[in-house]
Amino acid sequence: MIPICIATANGKGLPVLLESIKQYAPEAFVYLRGPERLVSHYKNARIMFGEPRNFGEDYNDIIDDALRYAQACIVCNDDVVLTPNSYQRLLEDVEVIRELEMNVGWVGARSDCVRPSQNIRFNPEGDPLYMNRFKSEQFIRETENISPIFAYISRDAWHHGKFPPLNWYSDDVSCADLLNQGYRHFVSSAYVHHVGSQTIGMNAQKLVAEALPWIKEHRPQYVERFFGT
Repeated sequence: MIPICIATANGKGLPVLLESIKQYAPEAFVYLRGPERLVSHYKNARIMFGEPRNFGEDYNDIIDDALRYAQACIVCNDDVVLTPNSYQRLLEDVEVIRELEMNVGWVGARSDCVRPSQNIRFNPEGDPLYMNRFKSEQFIRETENISPIFAYISRDAWHHGKFPPLNWYSDDVSCADLLNQGYRHFVSSAYVHHVGSQTIGMNAQKLVAEALPWIKEHRPQYVERFFGT
C-alpha cells in the first residue's frame, strides 16, 4: 500500500489526524517526523526524530525515507483529518489519471481550507448546489498548483521536484519545477478536512518575507508568477 508521510512542528492536530488514519486507512503505513517529545510515543509508524527547521526540509527528509521502499507516497499535513474514503478515493483517482497521462506530478485532495483550485467552494463550472455539494466536486481537475495537505507523488516525480528549504511557496516551487519538466498536476475528488495554518503558522506577511529572498536567488523566473511583480 501507499504510505502516508507526515512532518510535525508542534503536534497540535497530530493526535486527531493519526486517529483518523487508524480508523479510515488502517492499511496505510505512516512515516512520521518531528521532535522526539511529540512523536516518540506513537506506535505503528516509522519515526524520524528532528527539531523543526522548515516545511520543505522536514518533509524532504521523511518523504525520501519513505520512497526508499515505496514507489509513491501520500504527503499529509499534520493539521488535516481524513474522511472514511479520503485515502481510497485519492488512490482510485490516481489510477484513473495514470491510465491517461504518463507524467503525473502531484495529485491533491480537495478541502475546505486550501488554495482555490482545490477548494470545495471553487465552482468554475457554475454548477448549482445539490445536497450541499457542487457536481464538479465529483470530477478530477487539472491544475498548475497543488497544496500537498493530502497529496500523492510518485518516486520519479518526487526526485524531479523536491521541496526547497521554505515554509511558504515550497509547494509552488515543486509544482512549477515539475511543470517545466513536462509533468501535470491534478485535483482529486477525494476530500480531507483541513484545520488550516497549524503546521507553519498564520503570519502570512512573515512567511512571504522569508520565502522571497530564496526564490529571487534560486528561482528568479518564478518571482513574477508567484508575486506579480
